[in-house]
Amino acid sequence: MKLLLSLLMTTAFLFSSNLSTLYKLYEKQEYNKACDYAHKYYYKKRNRNSENYSTFYGLSCLETNKISRIAIPMTTLTKSEDARANASYFGTILLQKQLLLQALIDKKPLSKLHLPRTNFIISKIFNLFLEKKYILEDNIYKFTDESLSYHLYIKNSKKSRQYMVIDIYKDNKFTKRYQYR
Repeated sequence: MKLLLSLLMTTAFLFSSNLSTLYKLYEKQEYNKACDYAHKYYYKKRNRNSENYSTFYGLSCLETNKISRIAIPMTTLTKSEDARANASYFGTILLQKQLLLQALIDKKPLSKLHLPRTNFIISKIFNLFLEKKYILEDNIYKFTDESLSYHLYIKNSKKSRQYMVIDIYKDNKFTKRYQYR
């Protein structure tokens, strides 16, 4: 992924002011703002046609709880080999999220699936789930990997919506929560 970012920065660097702003937000690790900004200005023709803009859009949204938004820029990443690889990366993560939701909510088995591995949290949990490297207690799937542990479960909202939640613990201390619909 670092190679991808280097290529993005050196090739056709920042064609538009929207791309420049998006890049600066991403560089400052203001991913939530970057994702919202990219979504807001995506439909300008020059942004929609820019693989750099679409890539930063997708990467920014991956770093937030807004990964459903990566489907939008993913569809335009078709012109170059790197862009298609990024689209496949985004698609893999979306598919893994959807399959985990289906397994947890609908109790659909996920055996015999072989999907690419990524370094994204959903991918890590997905692979641990497939390998059945969990303990199930009170509808919470508990995983341990290196120095971290993860809890995967479904949370119901007041509006009867169901969310998949991944809680991350380090040394038995809560550190981060990801919540997906």
